[in-house]
Amino acid sequence: MGKSIMPEVKAAAKVRPVDAAWAFALRAGLAVAIPLVVLVAAGHPAWAGVATFGAFTALYARDEPYPRRARVLTAAATGLIAGVFAGTAAALAPQPEPFGTAAVAVVGGAATLLCGRFRVGPPGGLMFAFATAVTSAMPATPTDLWRHPLLCAGSALLAWLIAMTGALIDRDAPMRLAVARALRAAAALSTAPAGTAGLLARQQAAAAIERAWRAVPPDRPAEALLIARAETELSGVHGHRPEAAAALRSLADQVARRGPAPVPETEQAETDEVLGRRIYALLLREPGPRRPGPVWPAAARVALGALAAGAAAGVLAHVTGLGHPYWAALSAVAVLQADSLRLTLHKSIQRAAGTTIGLFLAGAAVALPGDHWTLVAAIAIAQVCAELLVVRNYGLAMLAITPLALLVGELGKPTPAADLIGDRLVQTLLGCALGLIAAALVRNRAAARHLDEAIDEVTTATTALRRDRSDATGEARRLALLLLTLREAYGVASGEPGLDPGVTEQVLTAERAGRQVLAGRRDGPSGLSGSTA
Repeated sequence: MGKSIMPEVKAAAKVRPVDAAWAFALRAGLAVAIPLVVLVAAGHPAWAGVATFGAFTALYARDEPYPRRARVLTAAATGLIAGVFAGTAAALAPQPEPFGTAAVAVVGGAATLLCGRFRVGPPGGLMFAFATAVTSAMPATPTDLWRHPLLCAGSALLAWLIAMTGALIDRDAPMRLAVARALRAAAALSTAPAGTAGLLARQQAAAAIERAWRAVPPDRPAEALLIARAETELSGVHGHRPEAAAALRSLADQVARRGPAPVPETEQAETDEVLGRRIYALLLREPGPRRPGPVWPAAARVALGALAAGAAAGVLAHVTGLGHPYWAALSAVAVLQADSLRLTLHKSIQRAAGTTIGLFLAGAAVALPGDHWTLVAAIAIAQVCAELLVVRNYGLAMLAITPLALLVGELGKPTPAADLIGDRLVQTLLGCALGLIAAALVRNRAAARHLDEAIDEVTTATTALRRDRSDATGEARRLALLLLTLREAYGVASGEPGLDPGVTEQVLTAERAGRQVLAGRRDGPSGLSGSTA
């Protein structure tokens, strides 16, 4: 057992290299600081605590292209407002603690489902449950049932504007960053070990390349060819040579800067890959029936785990007489924001260890002499530090998130530091344990089998279309839909225990072959060749 858990502990402790972290961290800090300063200066510190949750809108869609970022931020703001409303309603119930715990579990489960289905990314459903949890513990009056959501909406609007301001300065920055990350991830494969040990590096490179494809619009052929070059490196057709990796890093440095993208010498397969991607996207937009994919069921399983674990953790904390039982529910929901059982284990280790150490910092922060302005400054600093650290390691981020969570609660309802620290430690460990158990129970044991079936279906459809090109639309669209299902099945299965290390190469090979066949069809629906020229 010790030998099997130690590699996971080491993986959980790994600190990732990052880029472009400061801009996002400062945006998040500014979104939190402005409403705090305004409301504390107006003499309403309790309102400032509520407004903080709207500011968490800025934590979403970290590096997404601006059109998608606008949609995700709008959805996140709506969810945070709903979470604040649910928490305030629970605070007005005859027994706020059990109602608050139930609200945290329900909101956490629903938010986990929607964030998983639409691949929202970090922090996932956590912040919606957090908003519900803290507002359920704040003193409330019937007037607060509309006042709290209104305060949250105002700060959410401000956060939305701050997060979108970059579009006025450099609209293409997220796209260039995504392409540069794909090139660097592909370059890193030259030093990745073979077999299981290098599986994570290959999965990370494949994910970075997919994100880059989604970020590049059809009218940017130079950037598309750069991603195709990264995909060539990922395929390993030429081996992972150090000189090729150096060339990819050089291209990444060039494309990250403003100005025209570099245009490398390209192979025919890379040109076909770009064309195949464009045709694939057009075919998916064609009207017609679609078979349900694997993402909804997978997201529903995790959401059910979050709901059950959150409710169980809150009930156990309540019946044992611990204060703030919503913390246990919140911790259970938090560790279930990962995409797989393995990542849930990592997040449990990171949250438990980071919270244990972070509580000492939280105790010192809560005990700091000063007035509400001291709290405002501490919250803003903690928010910036949390966003700088979370992309490196979730456990390190908990060193800042733990004080941040307690300080936000202090604005609305001051509590002795000793009570806060003791309750938070026990309930974090309880919630992490129950969340990990729930993740094991709802684990998708059929994910690997479904992935193998999706690979076989794509391979069969590719072969059939290559042999018979008489159908201009039907079989091509069917292949495009199967490619989409394969990509979703791979996303669901990645990170699950027992996944064959060679499956990433099988997926990439099947996808590439399918898109090459699509690229050879210049007579597709709605004038396909003209649309992609």
